[in-house]
Amino acid sequence: MLKFLLLAVLVLWLLYSPGVRRLVRGLRADEPDSDAPAPTRRAPAPPQPLTMVPCARCGIHLPSSEALVDDAGRPFCSEAHRRAGPRQS
Repeated sequence: MLKFLLLAVLVLWLLYSPGVRRLVRGLRADEPDSDAPAPTRRAPAPPQPLTMVPCARCGIHLPSSEALVDDAGRPFCSEAHRRAGPRQS
């Protein structure tokens, strides 16, 4: 009976031993060692603000990268507004 108790203690010690757990895990790269310093990670760069332009027809603001431009360089929000031309004031 004492042999089984000693065997159980040995197995539990091996399961909870940090060195054995590290060996069993295989030292995966995504899990840092408790002994090794944590790698420094850079925060992602914040997104750059978009330049907004008003549609020459309806006045709605849209990103300049999505605007349709006519021959005169005026931005429009859609092909229909580009064909209709700028608003007559």
